[in-house]
Amino acid sequence: MNKAWLRCEVRPGMFDDESAIGVTTDEGMVVSFFLPNDLVKDQEIAVGVVAHNGEYGVVMLPQRTFEGSNVARVPIDAIRFA
Repeated sequence: MNKAWLRCEVRPGMFDDESAIGVTTDEGMVVSFFLPNDLVKDQEIAVGVVAHNGEYGVVMLPQRTFEGSNVARVPIDAIRFA
């Protein structure tokens, strides 16, 4: 599994030390979860890339989403390979 950075929407969390994260999938849906602030850098989060092609990547998110999974298929241009 390759490590990469995933561009996402970052908003303030419920507490001062966390952020609310929104990840847009390649289907246009947004999955969300909370992360500690120290795991968020410049509107990006660290992910593991399970697979990818020219259109999308399948990433392992650092936290299970409120929608139930910790894996998401995202547009390839949202991934910055480390």
